[in-house]
Amino acid sequence: MLNIRITPREWRSVLLYSLLIVVLTTLPYAIGYARQNSEWAFSGFLFGVEDGNSYIGKMRLGVRGILDFYLFYTPETHAAAPLVFLPYILPGWLVGRFIGDQNPALFPALTITYHGMQIVFNTLLIVVLYRFIAVFIKRPRTRFLALLLATLGGGFGWLITFLGSTPAEFFIPEGFSGLILLGLPHLALARAALLGGFLFLFQSLAPQTPSKIRYAILSTVCWLVVGLAVPFYLPIIYIILAVWGLALWIARRRFPREFVLWGGLAAGLTLPLFAYFAYAFAANPIFAIWSSQNILMSPPPLDYAAAYILLVASALIAARWLIRRMRPSTHLSTQHAVRSALFPLLLWPLVVPILVYLPLNVQRRMAEAVIVPLAILAAVGLRFLARQKGWRRLYRPAIVVMCLSSVVFFLFIILGAFSSARPQFRPTGEIAALNWLNNNAPAESVILTAFDTGKLSPATGIDTGNLIPAYTNLRPYVGHGPETANATEKDALTRRFFSDQLSTEERQALYESVNIRYIFYGLLEKTFTPDSSAPPQWQTDAQRIYAEAGYEIWQIK
Repeated sequence: MLNIRITPREWRSVLLYSLLIVVLTTLPYAIGYARQNSEWAFSGFLFGVEDGNSYIGKMRLGVRGILDFYLFYTPETHAAAPLVFLPYILPGWLVGRFIGDQNPALFPALTITYHGMQIVFNTLLIVVLYRFIAVFIKRPRTRFLALLLATLGGGFGWLITFLGSTPAEFFIPEGFSGLILLGLPHLALARAALLGGFLFLFQSLAPQTPSKIRYAILSTVCWLVVGLAVPFYLPIIYIILAVWGLALWIARRRFPREFVLWGGLAAGLTLPLFAYFAYAFAANPIFAIWSSQNILMSPPPLDYAAAYILLVASALIAARWLIRRMRPSTHLSTQHAVRSALFPLLLWPLVVPILVYLPLNVQRRMAEAVIVPLAILAAVGLRFLARQKGWRRLYRPAIVVMCLSSVVFFLFIILGAFSSARPQFRPTGEIAALNWLNNNAPAESVILTAFDTGKLSPATGIDTGNLIPAYTNLRPYVGHGPETANATEKDALTRRFFSDQLSTEERQALYESVNIRYIFYGLLEKTFTPDSSAPPQWQTDAQRIYAEAGYEIWQIK
């Protein structure tokens, strides 16, 4: 593609680097599995455990042969939608051909499959990243530096942690790569496909390309994968293309017909998929509530500044190099195509600061992959810095500082693997109760559990309701902030229930509202119960059917 030369030696270095990343990102989870014992079971996740359980729940749908997605974290019945979360449902379907949905070995099998996906998609992402970087940078040493910054780069987040704040690098995977590589395989797939789509589009714009339509369609295929992995990312592609086309029009003082033809074709063929997702989320009342509750607002601008200031400062050093390469040229050559591709390299980082503060509830997602153009420009800037006698000594320290946030977060993950504490680990007694429930209660039954993420009782960690779809085929009354319809109201009602503040009539109304059939009464639920020698009043409404290791399951009479 574009006749960009990458030597076999370079590819060997890239593959060795990808192997190193795979080993490092898999190591904490291997430690977690190794530290399991008769009292504690590893959850399979070391950060974002609440979302991790939801991914396993989606894989369980596939295990059961269900390919259309519905919100199993909410008790209300609603229409399912095809194509949503396929990157998790399909691997689950494959696992289900070998392990049944009532086998206690299913949960560890699904978490191991999840990390297998992480290994595959991380490797794919690193390879595509290097190929993308090679379009813009000739020297292998500078290419590899750009790859390092694109995968591990950040800013002063490591310093902010000592001030008691959470830096942007630690909770915005779209804006960086560390979190993605450590445990978000669907985002690794989406980013690899996004960049791959641009690579194919670059090729379709090269004058010497014999079959332009083929590369435009390959670009479409990549971006369809993006849409299936993360539908929110498709508008980012559309915006980048629109700004790119406008910049070409202004710079060349003529309408960029070829760009509009092939770029428009590549993006246009993804519009039906985007329209389908937009309709599915708007027409389905429960999906619409889910979308409105999925709040991912951007932090204050200073947080972004702290995270990106080093990369931006290094990128500004490369401004002369970029402007020189972007000078208009009329001769049709590979370099002409590369010169056109430089526009998104410059415009992408300029547009993102606007996108992340648009009036959307998913603002942070709009920073997707901006780390890539910034890393390319920063690598060039740092190489210029290394050639300056007075500044040469800052070259290596600058690289180290830029990667420190990823290193610090990795150390936190390692500590979590050694902690043997909730939510990364769960008591085996709790897991045994959930396995019993899965084997003895009808699928899709609604169960009432407590909902708390450690704010009420840090010792209990993540809420019980969040575990239900990961270990069973039942549905919790409340179990996930965004994916439970009206989660705040249900949380408040659940707290009142376990605190014995509901009358008999109110409890009956609660049971009948969504046909609640079971009550889980474990360590978390008991933290809500008033200190009293008398049993909770709700126990008169139900019959205890399970009691082991401090965990009880009650069936509504």
